[in-house]
Amino acid sequence: MTDAAAAPAAPLPMFYKNPVPLEPARHAQAGLKPEVDFRFAANTNAIPLTASEMPHAARTYPIVFSINAPTVPFAVVGLRDNENLFVNAEGVWRDDSYIPAYVRRYPFIFSEVPESQRLVLCIDEAAANFEANSSQPLFADGKPTEGLQRALQFNETFQAHYMDTRNFGEWLDKNNMLEDRTARADLGGGQTFTLRGFKLLNPDRARALEDAQVLELHKKGWLALLHFHLQSLQNWGLLGHLTRTRTAAKPS
Repeated sequence: MTDAAAAPAAPLPMFYKNPVPLEPARHAQAGLKPEVDFRFAANTNAIPLTASEMPHAARTYPIVFSINAPTVPFAVVGLRDNENLFVNAEGVWRDDSYIPAYVRRYPFIFSEVPESQRLVLCIDEAAANFEANSSQPLFADGKPTEGLQRALQFNETFQAHYMDTRNFGEWLDKNNMLEDRTARADLGGGQTFTLRGFKLLNPDRARALEDAQVLELHKKGWLALLHFHLQSLQNWGLLGHLTRTRTAAKPS
């Protein structure tokens, strides 16, 4: 009799290495370091967004849509793989740039309980700012502190917005509004970068929407998001500028 092969583990969400359910017994003294350090987000060039964030993110980042289901928007934060142009070597996010909620919720995350619709709040024990023994623990007398309650509320809001975002993406897919695209950035000196593997709104299909579809988008609060998405594509030039600046600053 041979042993059955183990099922492959589901891939962990971006940034997370060891998320475990928050429990008073396990995390009675655990907490987070007060210093804000975004180096955990330095090695990616795209970060998921919720639909509600698109008006804010569109001021700084090109917003694209994932090529694979579920269709969700992403903020492009770098032209090269594994490079976030908005996080410096000290872990500081670039001034006056919107920080996506996906980043701000870290190291917390909701996880679905197997065979249940219930969600449980988890914390990534591998996070650099996680402390097993903290002067400001997440629990006091077995109950969540005010800081943990704020984290729970933030993650509940994020989860609700994420579900609305998935519905928005499904609507775009159902109505064939997106198309595979590439982007090319000119870095000067004959050097260019070409990005692939994402989708953008087809403006011609958007203009051809029927009145009933436009009304549906408006009532769901999604109509303006199409305009913010298109507006955001003007930010490719900023990424090119930041890439040139970072490349020039590196020692030769």
